Amino acid sequence: MPSLRPSGGRAVKADPLGSLARLVLRFPVRTLALTVCALVVAAVAGAGVGERLYHGGTTAPGAESARAEEVLTTAFRGGGPTVTLVATTAGSVDDPAAVRAGTRLTDLARGLPKVVAVRSYWPERIAALRGRDGDAAMVLLRVATSEATAHQDVEPLLERLTGRRGPLEVSATGPTPVGLAIERQSSADLRRMELLAAPLTAAVLVVVFGGVVAAGAALLVGLAAVVGSTAVLSALAGLTTVSVIALNLTTALGFALAVDFSLFVLARYREERARSGDAHDALVETVRTTGRTVVCSALTVIGSMAALLVFPLDMLRSVAYGGMAVVALSALLAITALPAALLLLGPRIDRFSLRRRVRRHGRGGGRWYRLAAGVMRRPVPVVLVLGTLLAVLVLPFADARFGTFDDRALPRASTTRQATETLRREFDYAALNPVQVVLPGLDATDRRAGRALDAYARDLSRLEHVTRVETVTGIYRDGRPVDPVDPAAGFAVPAGTWAAVVTDIGPHAAEGARLVRAVRAVAAPVPVLVGGTQAWLADLQDSIRAGLVPALSLITLVTLGLLGWCTRSVVLPLKAFLLNVLSLSATFGVMVLVFQQGFLSEWLGGFTVTGVTDTLVPVLVLCVAFGLSMDYEVLLLSRTVEEHAAGASTRQAVARAVQHTAGLFTASAVVVIVVMSALAASGLLLLKVVGVSLAVAVFVDATLIRLLLAPALMALLGPANWWLPVRRSPDPPPPLPTLPA
Repeated sequence: MPSLRPSGGRAVKADPLGSLARLVLRFPVRTLALTVCALVVAAVAGAGVGERLYHGGTTAPGAESARAEEVLTTAFRGGGPTVTLVATTAGSVDDPAAVRAGTRLTDLARGLPKVVAVRSYWPERIAALRGRDGDAAMVLLRVATSEATAHQDVEPLLERLTGRRGPLEVSATGPTPVGLAIERQSSADLRRMELLAAPLTAAVLVVVFGGVVAAGAALLVGLAAVVGSTAVLSALAGLTTVSVIALNLTTALGFALAVDFSLFVLARYREERARSGDAHDALVETVRTTGRTVVCSALTVIGSMAALLVFPLDMLRSVAYGGMAVVALSALLAITALPAALLLLGPRIDRFSLRRRVRRHGRGGGRWYRLAAGVMRRPVPVVLVLGTLLAVLVLPFADARFGTFDDRALPRASTTRQATETLRREFDYAALNPVQVVLPGLDATDRRAGRALDAYARDLSRLEHVTRVETVTGIYRDGRPVDPVDPAAGFAVPAGTWAAVVTDIGPHAAEGARLVRAVRAVAAPVPVLVGGTQAWLADLQDSIRAGLVPALSLITLVTLGLLGWCTRSVVLPLKAFLLNVLSLSATFGVMVLVFQQGFLSEWLGGFTVTGVTDTLVPVLVLCVAFGLSMDYEVLLLSRTVEEHAAGASTRQAVARAVQHTAGLFTASAVVVIVVMSALAASGLLLLKVVGVSLAVAVFVDATLIRLLLAPALMALLGPANWWLPVRRSPDPPPPLPTLPA
């Protein structure tokens, strides 16, 4: 069988990665030409992908809240408003000119497609639809739409109805307009992030890679990976709902990991080339060894991202599709196109280099070696101090209140947010967002059914946080009827009856989901469907809760399996997994401290603190950050195992591994933090939370965990690090990637 002769003179049997390297390097021009052609096709396929993506995808198929919304729209042609038009004027909404403009606006709304119900202040002058100061009024629209179709159903409608209309300035809010505004803001922030991140990333790369040409090669690998993944998202958008959030995260993750993998490959190539003097042999050895690290890291990240597929939510699944695609493409390009480019560039890869002298350390020198050795001389204090610090960071997560971000996630200048603030200030905002209880088939005109509905409404009105219940039989407070209901409210139709449960808590608050569960627990005269924003939140939390155990199980199995394959150990994967859990828990604590409790909010753009942690964000951060953290763990453990297999003691192996890999994963962490910081500069709170959380996770992992806590724990475990339940084979396993200093 063909063999290689790597540094050290020992023959090593060719493996698949070595064979791939020789094939690529035999035809480097064809490899790059094929890559360019594939990217051109991907660029064409992915062009305009942002226009086909949606903010939705947060409702599980068959969710009760979705079924309630459908029944209210189709059978009742009513319910809570899908769109709320807020019309303001410098004078009074009762001025003749304002009345004429408002009436024309109402008539226009009634004639638009998909609008099934309109309730307006004009011309009937309904008092509840007039602002407290008399300079604002509402037009409530019920639109036959869904998350998946809101873009084409509601966007044209808003373009027709909003803007300046005589003395009235009309803006829109409500669940659907807020979602569309978030989608538009996300697209704008993606462009801003690219403009901000590109020069910063390029500058960091020039320093990290030591030259302009090398940095440019890594940047092109990242760009190519992103272009390929957008083509994948574009194709998926024709088959299912794909969230625009997936495009933002895919772009950030693609640049981060592609640069990460390129750094590993280029650093090892420089070492091998300096040792052998032959670029071809150096690249073969680089792909054969470091390529294995890249593949193992990519598989770990893909496994973590795949856990998002467990959840029945299109938003999380679309993030998984984009993330898995960009990681796979990043790894593939790093072990094919990048080596081909390095071979063609030859010595020119170091052109315009910032490195004039390469310092080399022996097997026991260097600042990283001294740091690790110092940590392992006092492992107990290090473990106690860092364990206490991380535990303190975890504590705020115990106070997490899971809700969802509302209009306040938008920038303050957003007209949609300003319209909602007008509603809060001048109208009965809670009445616009009731819990909607649908009783299909209940005929309120029947005396017995009417009495049953009356008793049911009384029971609902006694629930905590319920201020009143409105239905066809009247308005109820604290278990008794207090007023008749407006007949125009449309609570009863031949298909059944519905009731509006008005609360004293915000529709996106954590308590809203608990209230919905209490409403669903009340005995009803007929089977009911509970809808509204609070019900959507409850169904979302139930979907997350149901998928959490399978997702965590998948991450655990993939991580332990891959690390077991890489390290030939049982203890090392378990130690790495537990450290990752601790690191991520600390990240979640910081997330709650900053974004729910408002600590340092003024340093992050002065966002509005809503007092809740978005239900989806911890799941996104968990799966993405876990994969990124394991990328660094594979680097450290691979070199540790190699050094130990070469005869070093546990402490020597760890110190040497830290010396050879710390520069790589700290440089990689800097790149990731720069990219995620650009994401954190978003005006959209959701992207800001994800960006800051991922940056914190990477920082904690690359400093406290990999440089300090991991070496200390390995020193304490000693020989137990290498325990296996079965006797090792007499022949040592093939060496793992040797990573450069």
